[in-house]
Amino acid sequence: MAILRAADVANYFLAMQASVQAVDRITNLKIQKLCYYAQGLSLARFHKPLFFDDIQHWQNRPVISSLWREYRSFGSNPIPLPKQPLNVETYSWETRRLLHDVMRTFGHLSAWELRNRTHAEPPWIDTRDGSSITHQKMRDYFEPLVEDMKAFSQQGRADDTGKELAHKMANDPKFRELTERGLADLAAGRYSSLEDVRRSLGDI
Repeated sequence: MAILRAADVANYFLAMQASVQAVDRITNLKIQKLCYYAQGLSLARFHKPLFFDDIQHWQNRPVISSLWREYRSFGSNPIPLPKQPLNVETYSWETRRLLHDVMRTFGHLSAWELRNRTHAEPPWIDTRDGSSITHQKMRDYFEPLVEDMKAFSQQGRADDTGKELAHKMANDPKFRELTERGLADLAAGRYSSLEDVRRSLGDI
């Protein structure tokens, strides 16, 4: 996984913001927070930074100064979509997966909700104003969060599987017949587990 610039990460978030149901468009304040969380999760998940740029403790927020200068002319207004098409080859598969995880977890929150979150977290609290937030502080804080996100992702996959089975039950008569027969046999004590049902009814 190549180390990027913060601008590359910001461009990816800007390009994909239509993929989540956010309460607001991405502003300078919100892009700072999304990149902050992406950096923290990269440090926790891969033990390496996602981008080179420092994240500093400013009085009201963690800030990547290069991004702040790039987007300050927009004030609190939404940042326009990138003018150039996104070069997906810039981002490794692991990076794209991480950025999608960040967007799915945090992208629906407002800029102000994200600001309040970062103000309640140790990396910002434990860093002096004007100093850079160290990678070690971010890694220590974000490692437990990575585990929580794994559980969230697994639950999402389980929900998707449940929806797929429900759809098959409703639309595939053979699948429904075999499933109902297998469950009836299981209830009657003919099988000791659902795995035995699946092995016996190989069509399921």
